[in-house]
Amino acid sequence: MCYNIIMQKLIKFKSGLKLAYIFNPAVRSVALGVFVGAGVIRESASLAGISHFIEHMVFKGTSHRTGFDIVNEIDSLGAQINAYTAKSYTCFHTVSLDENVEKCADILADLYFDPTFDPVELEKERRVIVEEINESEDTPDDVCLERLLTAFFKGSPLDKPILGTKKTLAAMTDETLHAYHRQFYIPENTVISIAGNISESAAIKLVDRYFESRMSASDGVMDDLPAAKLNSVLTRKKKHIEQAHLAFAFPCYGYADERMVSAQLMSAIFGMEMSSRLFQSVREKLGLCYTVLGYPSTYRNNGAYIIYTATNPSSVRQATEAIRAEIDLLLRDGVSDSELQKGKQQLKTSLVLGQESTTSMMRSFGAHCIQTGELYDLEGRMRAIDAATKEDVLNAARDVFDFDSAAASIVAEDDSEDILKILKNR
Repeated sequence: MCYNIIMQKLIKFKSGLKLAYIFNPAVRSVALGVFVGAGVIRESASLAGISHFIEHMVFKGTSHRTGFDIVNEIDSLGAQINAYTAKSYTCFHTVSLDENVEKCADILADLYFDPTFDPVELEKERRVIVEEINESEDTPDDVCLERLLTAFFKGSPLDKPILGTKKTLAAMTDETLHAYHRQFYIPENTVISIAGNISESAAIKLVDRYFESRMSASDGVMDDLPAAKLNSVLTRKKKHIEQAHLAFAFPCYGYADERMVSAQLMSAIFGMEMSSRLFQSVREKLGLCYTVLGYPSTYRNNGAYIIYTATNPSSVRQATEAIRAEIDLLLRDGVSDSELQKGKQQLKTSLVLGQESTTSMMRSFGAHCIQTGELYDLEGRMRAIDAATKEDVLNAARDVFDFDSAAASIVAEDDSEDILKILKNR
């Protein structure tokens, strides 16, 4: 069966800049994204949070536009503009009518090349991000999961929070941001992703005019990152809240590992959907929680499989034991034919429906290219899903659920329960 319903192409420019182009003539919109390989993986301990800080600050003014000008011009087009920072990259993006994409490109290029990092605006935005950190610290599931990954990846670039810390933010100046921007906002470390109703020639012309023609020569080479050493530790946090929040991390494949298809199938069957084993056991059968899920979190050369739930403090041990029992059952018996087919349908449907959104396609192709340097092979991924077997899924489960390497996090008023020891049956 052919799933390739749109044109996809990777264009490489002389400077090292790349364009991930996805043509869809069935829509009237164009999503445009600028992906920069700048996230926590590129930050030193003292610069934790700088990628996210820059993501905020580019919207505060450039050499040609004030902060108000940026959003007013976008709103005048009826378009949308936003940005986000991930562990591995930062993305700035717009979505607009196809007739307005050139204006959006002009604005995004301005943000990319000419942010002023005005010291007065920097002080105000520093306070904004501190409040963002405070908000996260008031959200117990955020605290639980952030502490889990920090502990699991401690000693590697992935151990830092995307938002940084109040201490690291306090030390950053406009010069700090300019220096980091000069180091990483370079052509070899940038991908433009365009999806929607725009011809290939028009997309190339757009990128050449607003980005490639303005790129400066650089000697920047983005070194690859070694696989992180994982830590089997328990982190505890006392918090005066009603529930106990529990999370576990297991080793998982890196983003581009071909075995990720099997791991994603395992995740769909085991922990992602309402019919998944974790949901049906821990919530539906035992009534121990409202939320329970398992999912992979993958990065370049590194990955974690996360299981999270929140339960009554009196049920912490029972919930942990129930999670362990479901893992044991999966490792002992594998998955059934019907579960495998259901998982395949879930993954394929998600991929196909994503093609109907220009923003979704821009994000998925851009994120893939900035992390691998390659074009996302959507049809190849479909074939890999179709070809996966029950044995592949079982092998992925065996690779992931390495209890000797597992880490755990608990956030609760009473955090004394050793959930890692319970999980390991020790």
